[in-house]
Amino acid sequence: MGAIRLEERREVPPHLYIIVPIMAFLSAFLLGGLLMEWAGAEPLSGYKAFLKGALGSLPTLGDTLVRMIPFLLMATGIAISNKCGVLNVGAEGQFIMGALATTWMAVLFQENLPSPLIALMGIITSLAAGASWGGIAGYLKAKMGINEVVTTVMMNWLAFKLMQWLLRGPLRSPLSQMWPMSPPIKPKMPIILPGTRLHAGFIIALLVAIGGYYLLFKTNLGFKMRACGQNPSSALYAGYDVERITLISMMISGGLAGLAGSIEVMGVFHVLYEGIAVGLGYTAIVVALVGKNHPIAIIPSSLMFGVIYNGVVYLQAATGVTYTLSKAMEGMIYLFVLVSELFVRYRIRVVRS
Repeated sequence: MGAIRLEERREVPPHLYIIVPIMAFLSAFLLGGLLMEWAGAEPLSGYKAFLKGALGSLPTLGDTLVRMIPFLLMATGIAISNKCGVLNVGAEGQFIMGALATTWMAVLFQENLPSPLIALMGIITSLAAGASWGGIAGYLKAKMGINEVVTTVMMNWLAFKLMQWLLRGPLRSPLSQMWPMSPPIKPKMPIILPGTRLHAGFIIALLVAIGGYYLLFKTNLGFKMRACGQNPSSALYAGYDVERITLISMMISGGLAGLAGSIEVMGVFHVLYEGIAVGLGYTAIVVALVGKNHPIAIIPSSLMFGVIYNGVVYLQAATGVTYTLSKAMEGMIYLFVLVSELFVRYRIRVVRS
């Protein structure tokens, strides 16, 4: 007789960070193939379309890189707040506030000012809007001890309702008949890869991730953030202003989510509509967790989720599976990747009695 136990690893071998996620992907794809077979679809054709749609050509690769931009920006911000011991579940609301700020700025000034200047103003206001929205939850956490998960989820809903009201009122386009949306905005992110939709926001996102790494691991503020996250009592005893550092981490996190909203409006849609942020903020939390809350590791993690997002769309079109099943397969991949973290941190031991 024997028993199976999980034993925490004292030191994680570096190769496990590569092998385990790959095995999780393969397992998810195997189970997804069984689901497609059960639904009457051809799994090989579906996965061929998945890879071709995400990576098969220069335009589709560009679309995948475009999709990873908001994940990279929001997940970097979430990683910064996570390192400080604050879980920012409000990236979606902060994204919406950044998108609103940029759209409002464009609608007000695009007829009188040059587009590059408006784009710069939009980016600055989106950072301020996202940081302010995140800062409210950070202040409540730091000064009153109110759980940030509760406040950020509530503020997500509040931001969405604010956007709904604006798109049905002051920001509504007169050309919009069925679906409320803003007027088209003229400021656009310049394309950096001809023949694709890949725009300058990709470079901004990469620079933000590198800057996030430098902030967390090369600066005094980053050290204090990590100290507060690991042991707030010890950090307070060491003389660190834990409340201030908590507030700063949430403002940085919110600002980067707001920046993501601004870049999505100017780089992809060129209009603001109600569904612009559906699910992005919550997926970004998973992206940060898969990337171990390390800004550099979040870069390949964001690419992986960009591949999943784009590939599933082509898989659905090629196989004819329902939207619900395609999203279930997408969620299953996320689940397998998250569960695989268990095998990175722990080893399985069989204990014989």
